[in-house]
Amino acid sequence: MGNHDRGKDPSGETLLKQIRVLQQKYCAWDLKIFNNQLNILSARPCSSGGGYFLSNEVKAVYGPINEQESINKILKSSEKVIKEFPLLFMAHAGPSGLGSDPNSICGRDWKEPSCDWGDRDLAVAISEIQKKKKIDLVIFGHMHNRLKRNKGFRKMFKVDKEGTVYLNSAVVPRYKTNSKGELFVNFSWVEFVENKLTHVSHRWYSESGEIDEEEIFL
Repeated sequence: MGNHDRGKDPSGETLLKQIRVLQQKYCAWDLKIFNNQLNILSARPCSSGGGYFLSNEVKAVYGPINEQESINKILKSSEKVIKEFPLLFMAHAGPSGLGSDPNSICGRDWKEPSCDWGDRDLAVAISEIQKKKKIDLVIFGHMHNRLKRNKGFRKMFKVDKEGTVYLNSAVVPRYKTNSKGELFVNFSWVEFVENKLTHVSHRWYSESGEIDEEEIFL
């Protein structure tokens, strides 16, 4: 869940209602085994990027968790990873350390000077986990692909020195229509073959499920 999902409700009750509705599909500071073939490790919920910040809504639900405690919660969840399955990290905001330019995958573009707007706790957790396990993919959003003040487009894909792939899925707006009025929706698409990440792209689908456009990263 992202920063817009937490609700403007310092009591945390709005956030709790959403968590109750999602039930087992809710994933925050946790590990889910998807379809008995994929590890999905989740980061701090409702993040808005910018290093480390815990909103009043999240504090009301989880308590005043500091940065190191957040790191520890992620690392604790990673201990349950099944080694035979690929490991995906899912977060709303991406990690820090991936660039500080306006068009960097987690760079601040709406205010000058530009800076790295990634989450520090996520970055530290990734670095620690990489010492023991391979992280195949880190997928997130928050930082929109279209930069503010008509400065172009963001870099949405990156690979670090450990071979971990980072994908920003925040193609905004998510829907568009062509000159004929036909509707298309954007999805981030990844494929694994024999536990190896083989394809990463952004795709525009028609309402009938056909691929209209595709930007292939891997």
